[in-house]
Amino acid sequence: MKLIYVVKKEDLNMTYKQILQKRLFFSSTLMSRLKAHGQIRFIPPIYSIHQYPQENAVIEVDLISYKSNIVPVEGSIDILYEDNFFLFVNKPSGLPSHPSKGHYFDTIANYVEYYLNSKNLTSHIINRLDKETSGIVVFAKNSYFHSIVSYEFEKRRVDKTYIAIVHGRLTKKSGLIEKPIKRSDDGIKREIHQDGSFASTYYEVIDTFENFSVLKLKPITGRTHQLRVHLSSIGHPIVGDYIYGEEKTQNTPLLLHAYSIRFNFKLINNKVYDITSPLPHYFHEFAGRHLEF
Repeated sequence: MKLIYVVKKEDLNMTYKQILQKRLFFSSTLMSRLKAHGQIRFIPPIYSIHQYPQENAVIEVDLISYKSNIVPVEGSIDILYEDNFFLFVNKPSGLPSHPSKGHYFDTIANYVEYYLNSKNLTSHIINRLDKETSGIVVFAKNSYFHSIVSYEFEKRRVDKTYIAIVHGRLTKKSGLIEKPIKRSDDGIKREIHQDGSFASTYYEVIDTFENFSVLKLKPITGRTHQLRVHLSSIGHPIVGDYIYGEEKTQNTPLLLHAYSIRFNFKLINNKVYDITSPLPHYFHEFAGRHLEF
């Protein structure tokens, strides 16, 4: 894939480097990699990316998909949406997002790599979910697109919504949980600790039944296990969370689902991606009725 940018009059007060950063949204890392491999060309030729361009000068970039270190494995994927830039898949509970110790060939990333390899593309995972969490996982089809959207995640400009069923009925209909989280001594679990990293979660009660509450959750930060740790810390662990809460209830999976994700893709005129994943059937079965919100 080739990217072509023609310098406009309003760009003339910027250097080539600034244009690459502000108009084409290149990270410093990606810029260095492309330069090192000779994948950026300037017409007319330039001696330094710190010089100022002339109007109608052209920047050409070859966006080569480098071979991924993810082993492609044939497997089933539930595609929610796909275009030339991104692939949104619905990950089931119990399936890891990405290869790790003990799970090198049985993850959603392995299956997506196989699928995209059949189209001569490679996968670049953008967000990851816990193995037990179901819902939306986003893959970019090029490291360039990955770089742009990952920056949006870092700047907290991505709107993510989760649905969870928790034990107990919350006294407040909505609120903000702000408690620092750090890795526990066992190296796996996370815990609330004054020396931890700042973490913030917004919650809203959208339904109740028996001694359970259905919550809409918006993680403002993105710490590992954040939603599970925060809800457990206020006495309302997620149903099915045997790590941070009570024993599994009625053998149900973890009732935490990455329900929707929304972000702007600046490269294509701020195209808005707003993708939703329906609740798994076992949420409704646990509630004993169809949950609507």
